[in-house]
Amino acid sequence: MNESKRKIIVGGLAAIGTSIVGFPARAQKKHEFTMVFAHTFSQASEKYVATGIDIFKTLAEKYTDNRLLVDIHEGGKLGGQNVLPQKVQQGAIQACQLSMQNFTPFAESFNLLDFPFIFTSNDRFERFLESSLIQNSLLSSEPASKGFTILPGLWANAGFRVFGVSKKTDRIVKTPSDLKGLKIRVTSSRVEQQAIALTSGSPVSINWAETYQAMQQGACDALNVGLGPLTATKIHETIGSVTRINMNFNAHITVMSKKWFDGLPKEVQIGITKAANEAWVYQKTTQKKNDEQMWKEWASAGIKIIDLTPEERKAWISTIGPNRPEWLPLKEKYGSTLLEQIAKFA
Repeated sequence: MNESKRKIIVGGLAAIGTSIVGFPARAQKKHEFTMVFAHTFSQASEKYVATGIDIFKTLAEKYTDNRLLVDIHEGGKLGGQNVLPQKVQQGAIQACQLSMQNFTPFAESFNLLDFPFIFTSNDRFERFLESSLIQNSLLSSEPASKGFTILPGLWANAGFRVFGVSKKTDRIVKTPSDLKGLKIRVTSSRVEQQAIALTSGSPVSINWAETYQAMQQGACDALNVGLGPLTATKIHETIGSVTRINMNFNAHITVMSKKWFDGLPKEVQIGITKAANEAWVYQKTTQKKNDEQMWKEWASAGIKIIDLTPEERKAWISTIGPNRPEWLPLKEKYGSTLLEQIAKFA
């Protein structure tokens, strides 16, 4: 990242009350440790999805007195989100950021966070991410058993997913019955597939890279994805209407190599964690501003934006909510006790 860009980011962090300037200049040291950090977003997409990664780099290097170098590889240059966790496990890289859904093949317990209508607001979800429940539950111990350490604080939460219907389909969705005959793009998430299967729509598995064309040509009619990712990839150009159903989230998690992190001196570990927590403050504030701007742009582009009435929301909860008996097998598979804890917190 060039120096002018770094100054802009640092200035933005200072503006929200977390100053990272004004420290005495230090002589450059040779880095003792390197964190190769890969992710799939780009600098251009930061105005849509705030990752906090560049802020983390600046702070982590400062708080470790430059003993640590954070070597960032963006834009999927080292692989997609299905590949990067494998590279962390293998020790080829030390950290990566990926969606919680894409992390589920490596830690099935994260499927629990995809259950529809668990959290009633974005604020409650963010407080959950900040809670000790993640670090003191299966959400931490299961990744640890696979060689991962969750980096608390360095989340990239794009907020509630939004339900977009293609211009080609030209339909307004307010209740589950409105999905009749529609092909809904889903990921490999069993929870997402089940949620759509409980409606009158049909789940269709489509790779993210092929989604724009699929929406444009009619291979799928609708999708449930975060506002930021849809805008960053210009998929919103294919959307005619969007419904804020608010059933689950589009959030990214940062994972590190447990072996690598555990082998670091304690003071370096503390510096990394401190940097992540401060980057999280920046991410939350910046994402809210990004969202406000994107909603204005979507409305200006002629995309119809629909909010549910209380009655319409009840219809969704009744149809696909977490208390449906069809969810029992997946609850037992992924951790019913933990889901109850999450639900109580939410």
